[in-house]
Amino acid sequence: MTMDAYSKIEKLIADRYGKDTTTRKAVGDFMLTDTHAVNVKSNNVAKQNYSPNMISIQKMHKWVFEERKQLSFIFVDYEEEGDNLRILNQTELIPIEHISWDCLSIEAQGYGVIQKIGPLKTIKDQTKRDFYKGFLVAYEKYRQKEHKKHENFAKRFIKDPDRIDW
Repeated sequence: MTMDAYSKIEKLIADRYGKDTTTRKAVGDFMLTDTHAVNVKSNNVAKQNYSPNMISIQKMHKWVFEERKQLSFIFVDYEEEGDNLRILNQTELIPIEHISWDCLSIEAQGYGVIQKIGPLKTIKDQTKRDFYKGFLVAYEKYRQKEHKKHENFAKRFIKDPDRIDW
């Protein structure tokens, strides 16, 4: 019931706000307004936690910093009881800029994806400017890591294909 559970929780949360869920390609799982997207991040407490993807950096950057729109997250812990879901914990709306980079990382997927890598840490008075400064640091770290990965792979390349016994 894995993907099913995510969809059920997204719909449940959107319903609580009187909104419809969006498509998978949208910035948020539902829209509070035309300029305020909300992503619901659900966690099945019975399963081993991993680093969940929050949003691609391209989508986040365009929506929040280029178009100057709002993006918030709601984090939900749940458990499955047969075909039923039981919500154990749910945060209020958390604007992306209030999430600390101490619990986020940019990882390889497309141009990069923001992942939650530890327990949620928020900074209620962190501004979008401060969040963006943290993003720039995290992005540079990501770029360096990706560059090194590609450099190491390139060392395996055969420089002269004519010398290969095809």
